[in-house]
Parts: sequence; C-alpha cells; structure tokens
Amino acid sequence: MSAQTSTPATPPTGANGADRPTTRPGNRPQRVLQLVLHLGLLLWAIHAIYPLIWIFLTSLKRTRELYENPFGLPSGWHWSNYTDAWVHAQMGTYFVNSVVVTALSTVMVLFFSSTSAYVLARFDFRFKGLLWAYVLFGFLIPYSILLIPLAIFTREIGIYNSVFGLALVYAAVGIPWNIFFLRAFMETIPKELEEAAVLDGAGMVGVFKDIILPLSTPALATMATFHILSAWSEYILALVLTGTTASRTLPVGISLLEGHFTSNEPGVAAGMMITIIPAVLAFLFLQRFVIRGLTAGALKG
Repeated sequence: MSAQTSTPATPPTGANGADRPTTRPGNRPQRVLQLVLHLGLLLWAIHAIYPLIWIFLTSLKRTRELYENPFGLPSGWHWSNYTDAWVHAQMGTYFVNSVVVTALSTVMVLFFSSTSAYVLARFDFRFKGLLWAYVLFGFLIPYSILLIPLAIFTREIGIYNSVFGLALVYAAVGIPWNIFFLRAFMETIPKELEEAAVLDGAGMVGVFKDIILPLSTPALATMATFHILSAWSEYILALVLTGTTASRTLPVGISLLEGHFTSNEPGVAAGMMITIIPAVLAFLFLQRFVIRGLTAGALKG
C-alpha cells in the first residue's frame, strides 16, 4: 500500500477565487480613534466658524431686531448697513489706509529681513555676534511698553499721524522676528549652489537675487502671510500713532462706529465683516505657501 499524503487545509476563497481579506485586531481601535479625532476637528471647526456666521447675520439686521432675536435669521437683508459703514462711517477711507499700511510694511519687512538674514547667515565679520544679539533683543521686548517712546519719536521726526509713519513702525516691529526665522531657513541652503554661481561669474547681488531668493520663496511667503494678518488687525499702535481719519486704519475705525450715546451693533458688525473678509481671503490664497514654508527643511537629504 502506498502511503497517503495529507495536504494542508486551504483558506476559504470568495466567489472569484481570491482570498478573503482578513481584519487585523488593531484596525478597529485605530478607526475608532480616527473617527473621534475627525469628530473633534469638526466640532472645533464649527466652534471657529459660528462666530463669523453670527457676525454676518447681525450685520444684516436692525438694532431692534438684534435685541429681540439675537441668534435668529434676519427678517430682511439690510445691506444698507454696509453702505452706511462704508460711506457715512468712513470705513472706505480706513480700508484704503489699512491696505496701504499693510502693503508698505510688508514690502519693507521682506526687503530688510531677507538682506539682513542673508548677511548674518553667510558672512563672517567683526561684531557679528553683537549684531545678532541686538536682533534677538529686538523681538524679545514687547512693543506695548514702547508706545510712549514711539509716539514721541514719530512726532519728533515728523511722521506722526501718517500712513507712512505707521507702516514704518509696523516694519520695525516685525523685522527682528523675521530675520531670526529667515536666517535659520537660509542656513539650510547648500553653499555649493552659491559657489557654483560664483564660478559662473555671479557677484554677491546676483547670488542673492538668483539663488537665495528663489529658494527662500516658501519662507518669504510665510513671513508675508503672518505679517499681513498681523498688520491688518493691529489696533494698539494704530490707535496711539494716528489721530485723524486721514491716517486711521480699520481696527481703529471699528471702535469709532459705536457712538457715545447711541448703539449701532449691526453697523459695527458690518464694519467687522469689511475687516474680516480680506484677511480670510488673503489667508486662503497664501495658506499653501505657509504650509510649504513651515515644512521646508523638515526632511533634509
């Protein structure tokens, strides 16, 4: 008799002959954790967006309607609140001032921060350590304690109560931190690229313009985004360093919408929407650069 050989049992197959997928024991807890995480993020998003929706609905109501039904939908869409805020409350002038101040200060911050960071990252010179300590000292001190000296200084040099003076102060406040951030980014750029450009006949300005700046675009976009959002919504410096409608910005203008003896919350909400919408649009446009800039250098080959 020939010995019978036993064959191992084969796992059941599906209708098409393929093996049925097996569920790992650790998959279910991981899915539950992901579900809880997504649910938490959804609740946080609702928590963050709901105030914006409430401000928008409030801006379309009448004052009496707001007090009678503060969380309900408006009975009519009173777009005239935006017209009153833009024209009669001079929010249009404040809007233009905010745009000019933000644009000027952003250009100054990008120019002075990028050039200074390049010098500190690539060149060795006397008193370099002292200069770097001065930069660090600049962003460690909160600017709120410098309000009175800044007001006196801007008056003395003749730029108080001017759009250019406010933009210059915003740039001066933002430059130290941006130098610190951009210097660290530029130090990750390989020096071999600059050496190759020098061998091809490029000078220092050419290396900076053709090599360093293009490679630093994510960091520059990140700096620009943070500075734009900060300058657009800044209130304390704008309140102290401006005194007339010709130079006031949107945050100060919103505070002036509320009268001393009357209350116009829908008009204030309309002014807030005029301030919020450009900032939200700017962030939506620049967020991909921010993410790229924050993650640049995380993986270094």
